[in-house]
Amino acid sequence: MLGYRYGLYGVVVAGNRLGRTIGFPTANMQLYEPLKLVPMNGVYAVEVEVCGETYRGMCNIGFRPTVDGKVRTIETHILDFDQEIYGLPLRIRFERRIRDERKFPSMETLRSQLEMDRQSVYSLE
Repeated sequence: MLGYRYGLYGVVVAGNRLGRTIGFPTANMQLYEPLKLVPMNGVYAVEVEVCGETYRGMCNIGFRPTVDGKVRTIETHILDFDQEIYGLPLRIRFERRIRDERKFPSMETLRSQLEMDRQSVYSLE
């Protein structure tokens, strides 16, 4: 409806590093514009710009209920990417909403769902 993909722009900040323990490291974003409208909580397929390159990714917006998160975060798993990018600018553009954020009974169940989410993102190509 906007005529373009809505996006967010910010800097990569340190998180709890829990995603790495299940094979899904994430770039946690702190927005440059704190009053920018952030989409509703959930998992999204996104286009990611970092270090002058464009990648595909999946972004979670929400409170991370499986790990009892208390603060709303914007965290993105960048597909086919393995670099340290703390402190660097990150831009994401939303392509499609994949699912609602929800609480899983275990980290293993969450990891299995993230595998399915990743396949959903790859299938958009």
